[in-house]
Amino acid sequence: MIHERIRALRKPLGLSQTEFGKKLGVTRSVILNIELKKVSPKDIFIEHICNVFHVNKEWLLHGTGEIFSSRALEHKSSNELLKLFHSLQPEFQGYVLQQINSLLSLQSDTDA
Repeated sequence: MIHERIRALRKPLGLSQTEFGKKLGVTRSVILNIELKKVSPKDIFIEHICNVFHVNKEWLLHGTGEIFSSRALEHKSSNELLKLFHSLQPEFQGYVLQQINSLLSLQSDTDA
């Protein structure tokens, strides 16, 4: 049921009810009431959960498929790449950008 899947979603995200609600713009009590099956989430709230956390809507509604959509994996990879890039010293950042541009140039040559 959806209330169980919302609770299950918080676990891999490592979020408390308060933190989860804050990211969605609602209070802990809203999340608590949903998880306790006291209220059913509205369609717009379900959409919001899917957009904010990159959740597969079919999983959230019916329990089918993967929890996270492919967008979540892309988002995670992008964030990891940016984090690594920003941890480099400025001169190495410049070198990385040059290498990426060289790779893009090579790629466009092979695509032609």
